[in-house]
Amino acid sequence: MSRKSQYVQVGRRKFELSNLDKVLYPADGIIKAELVEYYLKMAPTILRHVKGRALSLVRYPDGIEGESFFQKNKPDWAPNWLESVKLGEEDKKDYPIATEEASLVWLANLACIELHQMHARAPNFDKPDYLVIDLDPPDDFKFPNVAEIAFNLKNHLEAFGYHPFVKTTGRKGLHVVMPVEPKWTFEQVFEAAKAVAQPFVERHSGTTTLHIQKEHRKGRVLIDIYRNRTSQSIVAAYSVRGLPGATVSTPITWDELATIEHSRELNIHTVPERVLRNGDPWETMDAFAVSLHTERKAAPVRKKLKPARARKTPDQLESYAKKREFSKTPEPKAELEVGQGSAFVVHRHHASRLHYDLRLEKNGVLMSFAVPKGLPPRPGVKRLAVQTEDHPLEYVNFQGEIPKGEYGGGQMWIFAQGRYQVTKEKKDGFYFRLNGRELTAEYRIHRMKENQWLLERVDAPQIDWLHDTIEPMLSDSRTEPPQSEEYTYEVKWDGIRALISVDDGQLRILSRNGLDITAQFPELRIPEQAFRVAGALFDGEIVCLDESGRPVFKQVIHRMQQKSEGAIERARSKYPAVCYLFDLLYLDGRPVVQEPLERRREWLQDVVRKDTSYRVSSTVVEGRELFEAARRMGLEGIMAKRRDSPYLPGRRSEYWLKIKTRNTIDCFIIGYTIGKGEREAGFGALHLAQREGKRWRYLGKVGTGFDDKTMKKMAAQLASLKTVDRPIEEKPLDDAHTAWVEPALVCEVQYASFTSDGMLREPVFVKLRPDI
Repeated sequence: MSRKSQYVQVGRRKFELSNLDKVLYPADGIIKAELVEYYLKMAPTILRHVKGRALSLVRYPDGIEGESFFQKNKPDWAPNWLESVKLGEEDKKDYPIATEEASLVWLANLACIELHQMHARAPNFDKPDYLVIDLDPPDDFKFPNVAEIAFNLKNHLEAFGYHPFVKTTGRKGLHVVMPVEPKWTFEQVFEAAKAVAQPFVERHSGTTTLHIQKEHRKGRVLIDIYRNRTSQSIVAAYSVRGLPGATVSTPITWDELATIEHSRELNIHTVPERVLRNGDPWETMDAFAVSLHTERKAAPVRKKLKPARARKTPDQLESYAKKREFSKTPEPKAELEVGQGSAFVVHRHHASRLHYDLRLEKNGVLMSFAVPKGLPPRPGVKRLAVQTEDHPLEYVNFQGEIPKGEYGGGQMWIFAQGRYQVTKEKKDGFYFRLNGRELTAEYRIHRMKENQWLLERVDAPQIDWLHDTIEPMLSDSRTEPPQSEEYTYEVKWDGIRALISVDDGQLRILSRNGLDITAQFPELRIPEQAFRVAGALFDGEIVCLDESGRPVFKQVIHRMQQKSEGAIERARSKYPAVCYLFDLLYLDGRPVVQEPLERRREWLQDVVRKDTSYRVSSTVVEGRELFEAARRMGLEGIMAKRRDSPYLPGRRSEYWLKIKTRNTIDCFIIGYTIGKGEREAGFGALHLAQREGKRWRYLGKVGTGFDDKTMKKMAAQLASLKTVDRPIEEKPLDDAHTAWVEPALVCEVQYASFTSDGMLREPVFVKLRPDI
């Protein structure tokens, strides 16, 4: 972003940004343009938490070393599209509300560094949707000690039936947040907070206190429950703080809390990459909302509904009942019971045609829509939704196979489930937010005619799974298959790792290093022929097979390296490619990376059509037998994957294990020794290393495994590389006869073992890996 003042277009809004080169953090050299860029980049995630909430602003017109002030009123000169709300007759303030990316950018341009949010959101401004406890430590209290108190508090709160989430405040402390149903007043929420906090403080009186006055704390951490009062607020999730280092109030997992030494680690520079890589730990928080423990009552006796204007009755499920023979189908009968009025479910339904069913609880039944192409993935994409017969409430928890010949016969899965909230009523439709553990998003639905509606997503996801570059999941290595029923096993295909995205008929193929190789494989550009999806992201391996069905790595690399149309077509004719798919990351409107592997593979099998260039990689339960078969056939090895494992983009994990029939390792080439004798025209040996954080770990040299053709080709590539200073701390004996080069080439090396000082023993060059 330019540092000068300029007009910008953010979504539908055009406005001026001024003084972008103003320094806001003198010690860190952070200027206003960087603050604006942060809030724009993080807008989808921030809006997920603050949209519909009254905000208070902390502004720093002259940077963090100048004067700052707390502002609760929307500025008089604010554009009319910046929404606001007045909370009650006594409170005369007109609080701003951020509803779109432009809202956050406009506020950041005011040098509004900090966003503080109220605890309730539209349309229930008088009903908090979470209970918060602020752990406020004294100045000399170390962060790991605050974390220890937070872990104890977590266990305490869970005993009361709450689901605690945690975030750093960006200062010294932590916020522990428990989502609750927006049914109770601020006073009731505060009383619940006090009731749950008092016994905790009594048990930990040596380190915690409820005394808000600092002189009475005596070096203890304040368990601040007073934030739950009507006029109080907390710093918003992912808000920057006006402190040196530009720290960010960051949601974290409880596992991560044990590893953080100080909140300075989470700042304006590190948080965006962190969210893009790992996601938002609070994304589905609202799905864990519960009743206040002080308001819970014994479960009511279930009873049938009586006919009433406000509720549906069995007569209104007549259409549903007429279409079903309940002696043949496992679907629930229309035995209505009192519901909470806010349940939703999205079914993935493979009947005569694959489609999705969106069902929203209303007036005692499920208002149902068939959505042929699935939920829209982002704003601007509209999906047809055909209203069908109402379904009984029991359908919220139904999944299974409806017998063939019955109405809707076929497999039905629960695709997403939870509670929803209507956020805005319109003349011919409404806006609604789905709060589920699988999916949290806001949509609007508009009636076009009769039973036909249009469904559109309102909020933008932080990660665009179909267009962003997603890093594939990595595996650990083992020498033997694990002896456990928790794993399934499949062949490790020796080809090009690829992520294949499909978006409304458009297909893209990216290699492991993010290179677009779609053009090189025309036989794979067949989205309609190969898949039953509107939008999906697949993980797989592109291979060329010999006559016996074994992959030939040189052939698929040759395919990848062709550029012109003629060369691509000739290579395709000579070396046809297939793609073995083994995982699914995104499907028709939502990421599925948190689903267990078995469910992801079940959906993968269902969406891939037969008899095309795409094949689902087969799995077996006999790991040792598959490994021995792979060894006999000369295959690279096998993969072992835990059945219940999530997909972790870009991360290495024991969930996936690579068991090779020979020891191999991928290394960067960081230099080469000058050739002598027969190799005078080439090189003697390659210096190898692996990257470990910001340094290189030296692995020694490899000088065998090259034939004449490979030697000449390698020498030409090495000669084209830029020479650099020695990148490793070690000084090899032949340093004086070595040319050190930029680490641009990756090769695969076979080896016997590692020496005691970490060098490769008996290394043999196998091949270059241009796909990594």
